[in-house]
Amino acid sequence: MEGAHGRLTVAETARRLDRSTEQVRRYLRENRLSGERVGGQWFIDAAEVEAFAVALNAEPGFLDRIVPASESDPLVRVIGIGAGGGKSNMADGKEAYRRAFWWRR
Repeated sequence: MEGAHGRLTVAETARRLDRSTEQVRRYLRENRLSGERVGGQWFIDAAEVEAFAVALNAEPGFLDRIVPASESDPLVRVIGIGAGGGKSNMADGKEAYRRAFWWRR
C-alpha cells in the first residue's frame, strides 16, 4: 500500500524489489536509490522504485562480472593450468615459477 503522495516505506520498497530492508537502506545510504528521510524513517517515491527496479534487473549479476581466471591470473600461464589438451603439465609450471622467482626465497 502506498503512503501519502505515492511514497513507499523501506519495508514496502523491499517487497517490491525483492530485497531485504537492510539492502534497501544500503541503496539509500549509497545514493543508488533516492528517498527522503522524515523523522528517522525513509520514504521513497513509487516511480523512483519502479525505475530503480528496471535498472537493477538490467544490471549484470555478480557471476556475470567475474573475469575468468585465465584472463586475470598471471600464474595460470606460468603454472600451465587452463591450457588444456596434452600441453598442461603442473610440474613444469611449478618449476618455471620457482626459476622465475628464485630471489624471493
